Amino acid sequence: MIGAKPTAHRLRCAAVALGVGLSLAAAGCSGHGEPGPTPAARPSSPSPSATSATPTPKPKPSPSEPASDPLSGGKKVNGPVVGVKIDNVAAARPQAGVHQADMVVVERVEGNLTRLLAIYHTRWPKRVGPVRSARNTDIEFLPMFSKSPGLVFSGANRKVLRQLRRSPIRMIPRLTRDNSRIAPHNVFVDLNTVRKVKGVGKQQSIGLTFGKSGQWGSAPRATSVTIPVGVDRFGFRYAKGHYRGTWNGRAQVDENRRPVTVDNIVDLKVKYHKDTRSTSNKSYVADTVGKGTAVVYSLGHKITGTWQRHSTTGPMSLKTSGGKNIRLAPGHTWIILDG
Repeated sequence: MIGAKPTAHRLRCAAVALGVGLSLAAAGCSGHGEPGPTPAARPSSPSPSATSATPTPKPKPSPSEPASDPLSGGKKVNGPVVGVKIDNVAAARPQAGVHQADMVVVERVEGNLTRLLAIYHTRWPKRVGPVRSARNTDIEFLPMFSKSPGLVFSGANRKVLRQLRRSPIRMIPRLTRDNSRIAPHNVFVDLNTVRKVKGVGKQQSIGLTFGKSGQWGSAPRATSVTIPVGVDRFGFRYAKGHYRGTWNGRAQVDENRRPVTVDNIVDLKVKYHKDTRSTSNKSYVADTVGKGTAVVYSLGHKITGTWQRHSTTGPMSLKTSGGKNIRLAPGHTWIILDG
């Protein structure tokens, strides 16, 4: 009988529960068949998991490509970079295609003469020249613009050729002559064809910055500048938003009489020394890896600062005396290796 007591107890509890349920049902049916008041719904509280859930993190934006072109500062162009070695003596004038280069590098060679390294990336003229031989200064400076830039040249001595083959430069020798010109100042090249040569690398950041900057408004005015390099004098006069170039007092014009206009002049103070990696004992090479003083002209003003470059394949920085980047105006830039 000990086991019967729990059973009776459970039966009594069930009877009580049944009675309570019948009472509630009767209360719900009272009032002559009209529905009774509906009990107000109790607001449900959010579950602990909903209140303590960690917000979904927003995805980090991927780094965007620079909006401007690293060589011109204008609309970005994704394509090859080709340098052309251009003669720069009186017999070579008028030159062709120089005004369409994104950048022009002035360098001193043997006999204190000068030559130009015109660099093309956004435009490809069908006639450029006169093309002349390569120098070791080209080999040190040109890899700044691309991992495998093209170099159009007309010959080079055996030691320079050896250096070229060891460099990342894509060699593009040319010997197509224009018989209306006097040799050796008569080799010209169609860059619209050269741009399709396989193995020429695309542009890369060269370290220089472009864009609007208030730094030029407070910089000293400089609407006219003359920079001597070797036996030549390169002049620039600012008017109507651009600099007009001169060479030894004569206007820099293309063979179609179009003026060579420039938006930025970068006067790099560099060291020249006799080139020991050349067969000529009169040839010079410029040191463009290192650091030194830079005077930059743009928008009719000038800023004196510093330049620095750590390696042959590395970029170049231009800084103010306060350590800020010197911003160039979008357009054509001449870099004068002055020393």
